Amino acid sequence: MDDHIRLAAVAYYNNASRQDVKELAWGFFQSIDTNRDGRVSFDEFVNFLHRSGYNCVIDPNFFAQLDVNRNGSLDFSEFLTFYYILKTRQVLCGNCRAQLLGLYFTCVDCFNDGSPTFDLCVPCYSGNRFCHHHGRDHFLDSYVLLRSKRGVAQGPDSNMALTQAPENNHSRWNRWFLALELALSAGNFVGCSIM
Repeated sequence: MDDHIRLAAVAYYNNASRQDVKELAWGFFQSIDTNRDGRVSFDEFVNFLHRSGYNCVIDPNFFAQLDVNRNGSLDFSEFLTFYYILKTRQVLCGNCRAQLLGLYFTCVDCFNDGSPTFDLCVPCYSGNRFCHHHGRDHFLDSYVLLRSKRGVAQGPDSNMALTQAPENNHSRWNRWFLALELALSAGNFVGCSIM
């Protein structure tokens, strides 16, 4: 599991401006910690997943990935990662059904028309291991999709036309980067909406 997910979970908790948000997270932790020892054991975790219906979504090795200190249980800081993933990362690959925790690809047409999104993990997308009614060239990765909400991706040379790239050591890179930006913004990608 990506450390950025752990860091994001703790950051959201630490920066929550409302105390009730922190209390909800703590209450959720306590509801799973049925023996009240201040830790969530593997059995408590699995029992929660079965009772709540999340067992079909979560990878079987998920508990071990959450247990950073490898002591066989989740303390509250480790549990925050689970809480964050549960609230924000319920996205599955449309082909292999893997849970998508990091970068993934989304069909922009499905995203824009309000229908359920069609998302793919990097291996399925890069290996062309999928079939989708909008075709293969209508996908953006999750980061580019978000940035495309602002139009052409932002960068130091984003206001320059492709032909105005400076002729210096970085000229070739700048032209390629600007061409990529134009290509990504060319379709109907400019009007993407994340919510």
